[in-house]
Amino acid sequence: MKTKWLYLVAAVVLVLSISAVKPALAYFTATKTVDGTTKALEIKDSPPYLDEEIDGMIKKIVITNNGDSDIFVRARAIAPDNWTVKFTATDGWIQEGDYYYYTKPIAPSEPTATQLTLEILPKQVEEEYDVPDSFNVVIVQEATKVYYDEAGNPIPDDWANAITNSINVGR
Repeated sequence: MKTKWLYLVAAVVLVLSISAVKPALAYFTATKTVDGTTKALEIKDSPPYLDEEIDGMIKKIVITNNGDSDIFVRARAIAPDNWTVKFTATDGWIQEGDYYYYTKPIAPSEPTATQLTLEILPKQVEEEYDVPDSFNVVIVQEATKVYYDEAGNPIPDDWANAITNSINVGR
């Protein structure tokens, strides 16, 4: 009687083994290894370098392209709730919503031609106010590649696919 159960268990194990081998054989016969075609991966979409100069409560920001292709950049300032950010229009910079856009493409290794100038002010502006000993403003900048239309005009790629970098510019 024990022998019958032993044969039955062996038969079940054999059937399960055969059914498991078939997919494995299909995988190994359907794949092919190619030698000598490996290339090193190069990441060329590096975030631009953000440099800022602080003069009292005024931030002057320059963004430099660190990548290998032309880019458009935009920046956003995140300030504490009781402070506001005032944008000073300079050549090449415009404000749309919460972002400040540089309207000209930036070539590789080149900075923005003009500075993004932001003044940090208290929300309840009085004639005079004391500059605090410390404050915290975060600058988030994003970059997207430049594409050219049929007429050769530069247009930004989709901002949803932008590469980003941020810097904490507290004082």
